[in-house]
Order: sequence, then C-alpha cells, then structure tokens
Amino acid sequence: MSDRIIIDFENEEEKPGNGEERIVIDFDSEEKRIEIEDFEKSYEEQISKSRIDFYFRGNPFLNNSYETELKFPEGIDKGFRRMFSADCGDGFFNSILVNNRHIILASRKGNVFLVDRHRGKIRNKIFFNDEVFEKTGIVHENVIYINSLKKIFRIDDSNIENPKQVTLYSAPQDYLIWSNLNRCGRHLLFTEFNAVSRKCRLKIIDMNSIESVSEFEFEAVKFSFDRICVAGRLVFVMFDSSFLVYDLESMNGAIHPLNVEVDENSFVFYLNHKLYITSRQNEIYYLDLPAVDFAFRYSGIRNSYINSMGGFADNIFTGTLDGWKSYKASGLKVYESEDEYENRVECVSKNVIVLSQKNKIVFCNLNRFQEAEGYVISSRKRDDSEEIISAVFSGMDIFVLTESGLLEAFRNDKLNIHI
Repeated sequence: MSDRIIIDFENEEEKPGNGEERIVIDFDSEEKRIEIEDFEKSYEEQISKSRIDFYFRGNPFLNNSYETELKFPEGIDKGFRRMFSADCGDGFFNSILVNNRHIILASRKGNVFLVDRHRGKIRNKIFFNDEVFEKTGIVHENVIYINSLKKIFRIDDSNIENPKQVTLYSAPQDYLIWSNLNRCGRHLLFTEFNAVSRKCRLKIIDMNSIESVSEFEFEAVKFSFDRICVAGRLVFVMFDSSFLVYDLESMNGAIHPLNVEVDENSFVFYLNHKLYITSRQNEIYYLDLPAVDFAFRYSGIRNSYINSMGGFADNIFTGTLDGWKSYKASGLKVYESEDEYENRVECVSKNVIVLSQKNKIVFCNLNRFQEAEGYVISSRKRDDSEEIISAVFSGMDIFVLTESGLLEAFRNDKLNIHI
C-alpha cells in the first residue's frame, strides 16, 4: 500500500487557500494490520478464560433465553457461516451443554462426547458402562454435571487426556432420576421417581461436599414434570393436578392445587416476575410472584397446538404446527409467521430466534421479523433423515444437534462475494 496520497491542483481557481498547490496525506506505514485471524484468536482466548454456567433451556427459569450479543447479519453481503460439522455416530435424547472448552453431548448409549467448541474435533469420548443419558445436566463454572437414569456424575475436563470423573449421587433401588438437572447457588436440584409406589422426591444436594441437603416427598399418581423451574429462592415442580413450591432459604415446601388442567407435555417457565404454564387446551396461564393465593390467571394467549416456547423481558414466543408466533405478556399478538412445516422454538436472544423444522435450522431477525436464513442439516454418510433435537447460543456461536448425532456450529460473520 502507498504511504502517501498527493492531490495536485492544475489551475488557479482550484488551488486551496494560502497559496498551496497540493494536498499531501501521509500514512504511518508501520501501523499494524488487523487480520480476521486476530479477531478469531482474541474471541477464542476470551472464551477460554471465561467461567461459564450453562443450563437446560437456557437458565434456571426454563424460558429458553440466552445472554448473547449475536445479531442477525444486516445487508445482502452478510450472513450466517457454517463453522463446522461433526458426526458423533451416536443417538441423543437430550440437549447440548457448553463450557469454555467443549461442547458436551451425553448419548443414550452411555457415551459423553467432549467436542472442541471452536474446531468441531471430538477430543475425547468417555464411556459410562450400563448408563443411559436421557435428561440434560448443567455446567457450573466450567465443571460438567450430567445425570443418567440412576446416577449423577461430575466431570472436570480441564485435563482433556484424563478428565476427572466423580459419581456425585446414586438413586436408591427402585427409583429413577426423573428430571433434568437445575441449580441454585451451591445446590443441585432434581427429582427421582418410583414407578411402583408412585412416590416422587425433590432432591437437593450440595455440589461441593457430595452430601444430601434436603428432600421433599410427594405422590405422583398420573405424572410428574421432568422439568424443575427455579425463580429466585423458590423451586416449582408440577405433577398431576398440583404443584410443589419449595423455599430454598427455609428448606420447607408446600403443595398447592392447580386451577389449570395440565399434562406431562405442558410447559412451565418463569419470566419477568411471572410463572407461566400451558394447559392441555394449549392456553397460557400465569402466576404473579410473589404469589398471594397461588391461583393461575389466563393470559389471553391460546393456540390450537403449542410444541415449544421461549421468551425474554415481556416477549413470549410459541412454536406451532404451521409456523411460530410472538406475543407480549399482556396477550397482544405481535407477529405470526405462517409455514407449511411445523416450527419449534429452540432458543431465543434479544436479536435472534432460532427455530427448527425437522432437519432444517432457521435463524430469524427479531428486529425485522420478515428476515430469516435457514440451513438443512444432513449427512452424506447415511440416508436416514435427520431431526434436530437441540440448538443453543453460546457466546457468538449457535450449536445445533440432531437425534442421530450430527453437530453443527454457526456464526454471523459470513461475507458474501458477488461476481
């Protein structure tokens, strides 16, 4: 690059003031150029030094909302880039976990995959004999907590060649660990269930000392939710026609009747000082917190079918059989996207909502609803159809997992060159 630009004026009228006949612009030739690789290296270093907490459904509130500065790429010259694709060759029921080094995938065959979050390389595969991973664990300060049907394991992957593994908890005979894991402070929360006696327990254990702190037993005749919602110091577990409210400060719980008809497919989440639940009729009800009478009230939102939900601030999103919808907490419908395919809300941020349509992942702009970009997730190695079961935000990345073990990563820094 030239270090100097000179502009000459050939006639008197075009000369600048003070008798000058040219303009000279000098450049510092020793100024360091900033390469794209420098940005990526800086981002990776920042992530590697961070202490990440990661939850099922985005946070303890289960509202599928993630903190990220990732934005929908504006303009025809920008778009989402597929960073990598990895095939784990295994089957999965549960959701993706992420820490500062790895993407963590726990399979139904008892394998835990540690995949490099920047390159997509499978760096280790840990096999747990006689274990099946159906539910989703958590990550706390980069340490991994995962639960099989019978046990909870703690994994420290800071030494990738020899990750430290500890059995944190084993369920008693005739009991199964029933729920996904959740956390509040130093406490790890989950439920276990005895299918014969129909007894269910909310279990609270210390994450550091491997000791049981407290438990609350109740009877679930028909069903118990496999999700535990935490809002401040309160824990909520739905079952049959009742719900348990447990106070982690006093370590006491109480059961309240539900004035909403629910089933095991209903959703529960906390958002903006309200606890939301969906009914069997696909209506959304809410409970103001702190609660006075523990009676849920109708939000005015109803769909013919709700397959997924997400939200942030006072915005609620629902996936349906023929698209997705956006509402305000007041019940006002803000936007409706009609589609010939079923849309599932996978994760939400303030700028982007991520939807799945079986084997297609779609990124939608929440600032301009009509803008969207999609990718088909497929493998040339096999002919069977893929179905997306999880997509999450982490930092500036979006990670997507299919039921048969295809893992893909996306970022919004693609530059489209038009020729």
